[in-house]
Amino acid sequence: MTRTILLFFSFLLLCCGNPLFLTAEAVKSGNPSPDCPDPSASLDPHDPETWHDHYTDHCWYSAGGETDCEYARSNNLWGIWFPEVPPLFRPFIADPRQITYSVGWRFNDQALTKNVIPVSFGDIFPIFRWCDIWYLRGDLEFGIEGAVWAVFDPLHESSPLIDADYYVGFPISYAFGNWAFRLRGYHISTHIGDEFLLNHPGFDRRNPSIEAFDFYISNHFTRDIRLYCGVGWLACQDESFRVGPFYCEGGVELRLFELSYRDYCDRLYGVPFLAMDFYYQSHFKHHINATYTLGYEWGKVSGLRRRLRLFIEYHDGYSVDGQFSLCPTRYFAIRGTYGF
Repeated sequence: MTRTILLFFSFLLLCCGNPLFLTAEAVKSGNPSPDCPDPSASLDPHDPETWHDHYTDHCWYSAGGETDCEYARSNNLWGIWFPEVPPLFRPFIADPRQITYSVGWRFNDQALTKNVIPVSFGDIFPIFRWCDIWYLRGDLEFGIEGAVWAVFDPLHESSPLIDADYYVGFPISYAFGNWAFRLRGYHISTHIGDEFLLNHPGFDRRNPSIEAFDFYISNHFTRDIRLYCGVGWLACQDESFRVGPFYCEGGVELRLFELSYRDYCDRLYGVPFLAMDFYYQSHFKHHINATYTLGYEWGKVSGLRRRLRLFIEYHDGYSVDGQFSLCPTRYFAIRGTYGF
C-alpha cells in the first residue's frame, strides 16, 4: 500500500513538475511564466485583457501592487466593495470584548471558577467603503462583525463549557486624519454549557439577550498614544435578565515605538504596549470594570495589517461573561490574540 502511494505521488510530480519548476525559475530570474502577466507591468484597469490573468488561481505571485482604496482613489471611483484593507475603527486592546481570535488562561476568577480558559473567535468584514467623502475628505465604511466568546473549566472532568456569548454587529465607521468614529447596532446573547448545567442541577438558568446601539470616538493623540471613549444604550433586553440600559467606556493604548524593531525584508515590526480600559453600566453599584494589559505585539506594514499579541491581563470589577456579569470578580490572565 505504501509503495502504491509513493508511486502515485511520483507520477503526479512527473506530470506537474515541469510547469511548477518553470514558474519557480521564472520568478527567480525575473521572467514571469508565459501564463501570467509581468507583475511589474503597468495595468490598464479599463482593459480586461491586461488584468484577466490576475483572476487565475495558478498565478500565485501576480497581484496588483496597490491597495483597494488606493486603486479607487487613483481611478476616481467613489468607493470599493469588500475592501481588503485595515478597518477604519480598530478594536480596543484592553477591552475584554474585543473582536478577535484569542486564547488564554485565567487565574483566580471569583465569578466562575478559579481556573478558566477563555477563547474567542471573531472578525470584522467590511462590505463597502466610500473614499474621500465630505469636506473632511475621510472614508466611510459599512460592515458586519461576528464573534463568540466562550469560557471552559479546564480542571474539571471533560473540561466543560461554562458560558458562550454570541455576537453580531453592524458598524458604520468614518475616519480622517488621526480621528475615527463608529456608530454600531448589535445583538448579543448568552448560552450556558450543557455539561455545566448537568454538574450544577440547581443553577438558575436565565436568558441574557440584548440589542443595543453605541457611538465611539477614537484619536491617535500621538504616534504612541491612542485615546477612545463612547456611550451606549440597550434598546431591548430579555425580561429574565435585566441590566442597566446605559453604559459608557473609555481607555488609552500606549505603544513604545522607541523600543520597537522593524524587519524591512519581511515588512514586519514588533512593539511593546500598555493598555487600559474602563467600563461603567448604569446597574453597577460598587465597582466599574477596569482592565489592564501589558505585552508585546507583532504586525505587518502591508496587507490587512493584522496583529499578533501576547500579554498579561488584570481585570477588577464585574464579570464580562453573560449571566455571570452581575457577579463582582477580579482575576489575572495570560492571553494571546490575533486580529486588528
